[in-house]
Amino acid sequence: MATGFPFAALVERLQGRAVGVIATPAGWIPGVGALADALVPRAAVKAMLALEHGLRGDLQDGALFDTYTDERTGIPVYSYYGGTGHTFPRALFDELDVVVFHAQDVSNRAYTYQLTLAATLEAAAATGTAVIVLDRPAPLAHLGNRGPLWAQFFPVPIPVIHGFTLGELARWLVRRQGWSVDLEVLPMQGWRRDMTWRDTGLPWIPPSPNIPSAEAAVCYSCTGIIQHTNVSEGRGCCKPFEYIGAPFLQAAPLVERLNAAGLPGVVFREAWFQPAFNKHQGKLCAGFHLMIDDERRVDPLRTQLVILKALAALHPEPFAVTAGAGRWLDGSEWTATRFLDLDIEAFLAESDAAAQAFTADMAADLIYPA
Repeated sequence: MATGFPFAALVERLQGRAVGVIATPAGWIPGVGALADALVPRAAVKAMLALEHGLRGDLQDGALFDTYTDERTGIPVYSYYGGTGHTFPRALFDELDVVVFHAQDVSNRAYTYQLTLAATLEAAAATGTAVIVLDRPAPLAHLGNRGPLWAQFFPVPIPVIHGFTLGELARWLVRRQGWSVDLEVLPMQGWRRDMTWRDTGLPWIPPSPNIPSAEAAVCYSCTGIIQHTNVSEGRGCCKPFEYIGAPFLQAAPLVERLNAAGLPGVVFREAWFQPAFNKHQGKLCAGFHLMIDDERRVDPLRTQLVILKALAALHPEPFAVTAGAGRWLDGSEWTATRFLDLDIEAFLAESDAAAQAFTADMAADLIYPA
């Protein structure tokens, strides 16, 4: 039985209220369709907010766009990616009684949808607008919380990989910040924290163009940090975050080293690809294909650190790390040399202790069983 969503209960709560909708194309409900479209004939929807990748999911990462009118519904669509970057459109809350938030997250601190959620709650606290989160599964909840805490795309520090739904994060953040918000989370039916995406019975709808499959979401947790190096993370090819490579890499020794590490749940094979856009566009890249062998055993943080250490060891001269890599870990400065010299076990032990403390602090706000 597929995980269920209380759509009828949501519609009932919206009657007689001026409604704003914050949703993504992956906010799709079996038997209903995309939430943004489904609510327009059933409630007084006055405005929508488009997150990263746009209301229809047609934009690449970081693409900027201005406020516009949606051709299909005729509803004004405010942009969270207008101007020069993240600027929450407070005008969205003008004349609204309630805002509905429904987005598919990927259980990763680097994903920006949780930042929009936090901005929504902060604006609601300032304006008195009510917020209803129609919750969705956390795809990597079965892996638990891993990694150091940092305030990347969230106002307060959270683990790199987290097993919480956006509804649970909303409850925790309101309590943590002491905000006075009329917040209601409408829980899913039949979802448990130990479920993989396959267990939910739901189709995978890409929450962004470069996460085309549930397997890619798992790979993103292992290789997303590669985008802050001079190695391609596979954007512009058929398997983003699964294909990793660069013109200067040697595939055979890299794959041999990675497989010898015995990383749980993953296997590496040699791969070559030519990105159609993004890094190394049009150039032949050698590297590896990250394949998920057992999605319940994957250790995302360990995997990414072993990969980065291997790249630094085998290609010390051309391999380079950019400033953004630190945001994916503990916020400090990370270089190729630091990854090369890293004591992975010691780093993981310290990071996991912090993640466990965070888990304990979240306990009061959890909705779903293990």
